[in-house]
Amino acid sequence: MRSVELVLDPGSDAAVRGAWAALVDADLPSLGRHTAPSNAPHVTLVAGTDLPVPDAVPEPPSTLRLGGLLLFPAGPGRSVLARAVVVDPDLQAFHSAVHRLVPGGVETSLPGAWSPHVTFARRVRDADLGRAVDVLRAVPLPDALRVGGVRHWDGETATLTSLR
Repeated sequence: MRSVELVLDPGSDAAVRGAWAALVDADLPSLGRHTAPSNAPHVTLVAGTDLPVPDAVPEPPSTLRLGGLLLFPAGPGRSVLARAVVVDPDLQAFHSAVHRLVPGGVETSLPGAWSPHVTFARRVRDADLGRAVDVLRAVPLPDALRVGGVRHWDGETATLTSLR
């Protein structure tokens, strides 16, 4: 799988990693357990099996306003736990521009079907959801995250390409 992603500035990255660490400390699933250098808090703009690396992308929005907690299905009795990112006009325009430059995304990343989010944990058991939510409530996160750049990820070759 390949993707084009918004990455966060150092302060916002650290805030999300703090939430990841709190989940690890509570012995819960967390992206903090994934220690590969490519693992960074991000918002996926487009994902697909054969996405080209664009020559350039426009200037991304400077901030991402966080919404509420989201759950995505992750198999029987399990969920992905994330915070929504509010789609304001700037983010919507940027997302559409990226899709014009990088065609071939899966349906859930297309304009009109996209649910932007910052992921905290995958495969959280239903029985652990309440505890995971309690842990995340105790971690201070800003109302908005600052964008630090845009990257292309090629999961097949484990290659990151900075786009901005």
